[in-house]
Amino acid sequence: MYRVYIEDNVIVFTPEASTGGNTLRLNVAPGEELTLTKLLQKVQFTKRLEVISTQIERVFDEFCRTLPLIEAGGGLVLDEKDRVLMIFRNGRWDLPKGKREKDEPIRQCAVREVGEECSVGDLTIERPLTETYHAYRIDGHWVLKRTHWFLMHCPGAQRPAPQTIEGITEATWIPEAEVPAKVAGTYRTIRDVFAAWGHYGDAAWLRD
Repeated sequence: MYRVYIEDNVIVFTPEASTGGNTLRLNVAPGEELTLTKLLQKVQFTKRLEVISTQIERVFDEFCRTLPLIEAGGGLVLDEKDRVLMIFRNGRWDLPKGKREKDEPIRQCAVREVGEECSVGDLTIERPLTETYHAYRIDGHWVLKRTHWFLMHCPGAQRPAPQTIEGITEATWIPEAEVPAKVAGTYRTIRDVFAAWGHYGDAAWLRD
């Protein structure tokens, strides 16, 4: 299963339909072309659209090839007290991330972007978490951003500082008990990252 977010809407690519309500479903026949234009026509009537196919890997791969792909890397970073490093940007709490530079390994990109956005160093990657997809416009043209997320560790008692040139107004360590309140009101891609981490189980604030 794959999820592509467009603003506050989600398009779910899945081999089987869910059992939940309030979902519009689009069955894709073998060989049928699937474009963003077709999906946008459908998603305007719902917050959640399911694209269903027995060949969902092929359908999703072909859909991705219809848009310019931007690669990015980011991190869910823990300190010595298991606090989570979060940033505040554009009115929402978020996790540090950024675009990959040309020929840059994606792990290196993720570590560099976290370090730049939060002014922390000596980061180590513990394991990959997930990939998230977000479609948006740049100069009037649609693009697809794929962000590779990693669980990271930050040693010592480092004090984060926001990269204000990137519109970040706060970078801080969030205690475990305060994370749900921060994440519940943020982007669904970020909730997906916390869900992939698994630390909070199947908490209600992580669901659609």
